[in-house]
Amino acid sequence: MKEEKSQPTDETQAEAAAAQENPQATDAAGGDEAQREMNELRSAIARWQADYENLRRRSAKELLDARQAAEADFAKSLLSVLDHFEMALSVDDRQVDAKSILDGVKITYDELIKILQKRGIKSFDPTGEHFDPFRHEAIASEPSDKVAPSTVLQTLQRGYCCGDRLLRTAKVKVSSAVS
Repeated sequence: MKEEKSQPTDETQAEAAAAQENPQATDAAGGDEAQREMNELRSAIARWQADYENLRRRSAKELLDARQAAEADFAKSLLSVLDHFEMALSVDDRQVDAKSILDGVKITYDELIKILQKRGIKSFDPTGEHFDPFRHEAIASEPSDKVAPSTVLQTLQRGYCCGDRLLRTAKVKVSSAVS
């Protein structure tokens, strides 16, 4: 096989001759190309920044909407408890005895506990547990030889958690060493 050498065309010869005669003209053409490419990149970056900003705003709005929907849903579930209180307050006090008041309070309490449990909110009573300053608030201490020091003797106010998150510490009385 015979190899063919490529012969320079008249156009390429003319471009090469022009480049040798005027090197700044070639640089200007390359500079125009670089400038165009730089402008395209700047435009792409500006579009990406705008897209990012729109995404950030949209995400923040969706988060706010979700939070408001959750709060509204929780408030709606509490309306039945409010209804129980309104019924209790509207009763003629001359026709009510202590047992019926206690029964009404019990019904309202049970309704509230049911709503809280549906939301994952649970109470805890740490009586008998070792004192944990992250979950318990010591209100009082009492010397005791029946249990080890720093044991919760009595829960004065229950604590509450929502899943793994502590909502309120339990207020407790803690044992101390006997002197």
